[in-house]
Amino acid sequence: MHRVLKPGGFMVSFYGWNKVDLFVNAWREADFRIVGHLVFRKRYASSARFLRYEHEQAYLLAKGDVALPEKAIADVIDFPYTCNRLHPTQKPVEALKPLVETFSNPSDLVLDPFCGSGSTLLAARDLGRDFLGIELSREHHRTASERLADTGRAVA
Repeated sequence: MHRVLKPGGFMVSFYGWNKVDLFVNAWREADFRIVGHLVFRKRYASSARFLRYEHEQAYLLAKGDVALPEKAIADVIDFPYTCNRLHPTQKPVEALKPLVETFSNPSDLVLDPFCGSGSTLLAARDLGRDFLGIELSREHHRTASERLADTGRAVA
């Protein structure tokens, strides 16, 4: 990701709490700078073990010197329930739009290298950004492509 991101660009990376050390080490080794942490509040538990897991989290990463956004967004964002009908870790488009809007500009290219059901790509499309998605699973590639079909653009 660092190689393809333009200098001054941002990346949002979701991560699993139990692997945070591996993620942080990899980001730092790639020369990303951690500039923020996001929490996505759920109104449901995705699982329950020692705790009821009612949030997801992501880090905001920067490549080089970045400009502050015109308007900072909250670091806690509501995460409407998608029922994971389209993908086991489906993200709601509504929760991703503030990220795309704040950390990219109209006509920028938004890349999602693990696009799953295509939620990031839909957010980018709806906000006037170009987008590129990468998905290894044929099934999920098909799902994302079908969601984007009305644009005439496919997901890679």
